[in-house]
Amino acid sequence: MCRRGRTLKSGSALDERMHITAEILPGRKEESLELSPGAKGLDLLRALRLAPDAHILIRGEGPIPVDAALEDGERVRVIGVVSGGSLR
Repeated sequence: MCRRGRTLKSGSALDERMHITAEILPGRKEESLELSPGAKGLDLLRALRLAPDAHILIRGEGPIPVDAALEDGERVRVIGVVSGGSLR
């Protein structure tokens, strides 16, 4: 797994921050982020600069909607999805 030391920030600079770890697949890249309290999955995707309609968020063993609240210290898998093509 590729682990990077940078921290991504979203929201105002003076409020208390939540720490979220995002494992981004495919590629097995990991990002550590600081988000505003009450941040949702969509805020995570925006901070990572990823398209919400092309990624699924996984908490534990199940998917979560982009409007689900995140919790401080949480680890979320972000999986890029591909669709399209033709069936033969």
